[in-house]
Amino acid sequence: MGKNLKSLIEGMKSRKLDAFLVPRCDMFSGEEVPENEERLKFITNFSGSAGYAIISAKSGLKSAVFSDGRYQLQLTKEVNSKYFNTFNGGFKEVCLFLNKNKKLLKKIAIDPWLLTLGEYEFLRNVMKKTKTSFEFISKNLIDEIWVNRPLETINKTFKLPIKYAGEKVSSKINRLKKVIENNNCDFYILFNPAGLSWLLNIRGRDLKHTPILRSFCIISKQKQIYIFTNNDTFEKYFKKDKDIYFYGFEYLSTFLENSKNKKFLIDSNTLPMGVVNFLEKNNLKFKLISCPVDQFKTKKNSCELRGFKNAHLKDGLAILKLLFWFEKNVHFKNLTENEVSKKLLEIRLLEKTFLCESFSTISAFGDNGAIIHYKVNNSSNKKIHRDGLYLIDTGAHYLDGTTDTTRTLLVGKPESEMIENYTLVLKGHIAIASAIFPKNTKGRDIDSLARIALWSKGKDYAHGTGHGVGSVLSVHEGPISISKTSECFFENGMVISNEPGYYENGRYGIRIENLEVVSKFKIKNSKENFFHFENLTRVPLESKLINKKMLTKFEIDWVNEYHQKVFKDLLKLIETDNQELINFLKRKTSLI
Repeated sequence: MGKNLKSLIEGMKSRKLDAFLVPRCDMFSGEEVPENEERLKFITNFSGSAGYAIISAKSGLKSAVFSDGRYQLQLTKEVNSKYFNTFNGGFKEVCLFLNKNKKLLKKIAIDPWLLTLGEYEFLRNVMKKTKTSFEFISKNLIDEIWVNRPLETINKTFKLPIKYAGEKVSSKINRLKKVIENNNCDFYILFNPAGLSWLLNIRGRDLKHTPILRSFCIISKQKQIYIFTNNDTFEKYFKKDKDIYFYGFEYLSTFLENSKNKKFLIDSNTLPMGVVNFLEKNNLKFKLISCPVDQFKTKKNSCELRGFKNAHLKDGLAILKLLFWFEKNVHFKNLTENEVSKKLLEIRLLEKTFLCESFSTISAFGDNGAIIHYKVNNSSNKKIHRDGLYLIDTGAHYLDGTTDTTRTLLVGKPESEMIENYTLVLKGHIAIASAIFPKNTKGRDIDSLARIALWSKGKDYAHGTGHGVGSVLSVHEGPISISKTSECFFENGMVISNEPGYYENGRYGIRIENLEVVSKFKIKNSKENFFHFENLTRVPLESKLINKKMLTKFEIDWVNEYHQKVFKDLLKLIETDNQELINFLKRKTSLI
């Protein structure tokens, strides 16, 4: 890593550059990026799913790596402090760092395909009173020094049947056409692979865990769709559609050159400066909007919601089988973190509608559980062979829906504080799961419900409480979330996670996660619109870690009712002659 950094800095000095911004993303601002675009990891060794680096070519200033609260422990483990300082923060803190060091960092290199218009305008605003200049580079400086860079892999494309999608492509395009017309524009640039995949009811395997096509499109108010892609398996599904055209990525500049006097609708949060520069070069007008497709796809239709429920039943059975296997083997076979996650994948692969895991399973024992987004590797792979807590955070994509579940399991004997902390987290989970709230409630309005029990003991956790979930798309789907800063309103049909946690650095981690659907809630004699959360997940809780004395009667009833649902729904899926598994399910869902 030191050698790579040295080569990069030498290249920067030869161009008289003081700093280089390295975001952890691809040109689609995706959370999951292909191996050959993991530039932040290549230059810093940091493997988290969110972060930035500022590479300094100035001898008087060390390079810096930034990531949010989920990754602070991971930063200290992965990033060499000899070469980098590490900071808690996101893009705002990156900009403040550049401003603070404005006297040294006067010329900053930026890859225009890895920075959105919104980010660039924010950066310029922070730096407006400085003499700093920004240089858009034509080729990423890391790509120039990356020897043996992995090749891009593109796998098969497939249509999502209408019984799962629930809405025809023509209907979705009509909805988008109205948005373009209502804004008096000619085109909308949909620079969002998940949005494109949703719009066309198509999925792909360009990425390991996110079944989308890494492509973008431009939609006209006449409902013509111009798709820009490097995936040659895509076009065959739309050969009969005369309003859909396919081009390589490189044709974008020509397309825009041929669009004189046209007005474009764009989302500044997803459109990279690489496209904005083309628009400005051709004097094309554009208008800003929050991505309408994001607004459409977060509200699931009845077919999608039915698919989510089916997927959670299938995945609930898979996880139940894993828990059964885990309990039978953990004390006799010296299981490892890796073995457990591989076993779960083996079980899921037996289901014919299973597509792939929705993210790399977090399989963490003991102190590894305190690393919020821990990813097991050969050197960190722990044996699960002593008393402690084992945390598994796992998800799957099936043809009909997506799952994301976290459970904390007891191995051996617990310490009393483990039981207390698990119960505090459970109280927060129940508070969210049982919340009833009015229309126009934001994610930030209910985030504190999950933290009140922990706060009463002077404790907290450094991540959001919930994220939106896509329908066989990204397991982390914006814009909806439950967090201290979330400004998004809950709407009927949204699917969101409920995952409070608690982490003891160097000892253990606790998290309980279910997925929930935002659903209407009728209140007698009230004309106001209220919502509540309808639970999707069907996986038992760890009753051995619950201190019943810390729970109210309402909370005890909630746990028992939840376990009754799990028992009733999973029992239907178990073969009647599999008495061992049935008995295990009975025991795991018995009354507390």
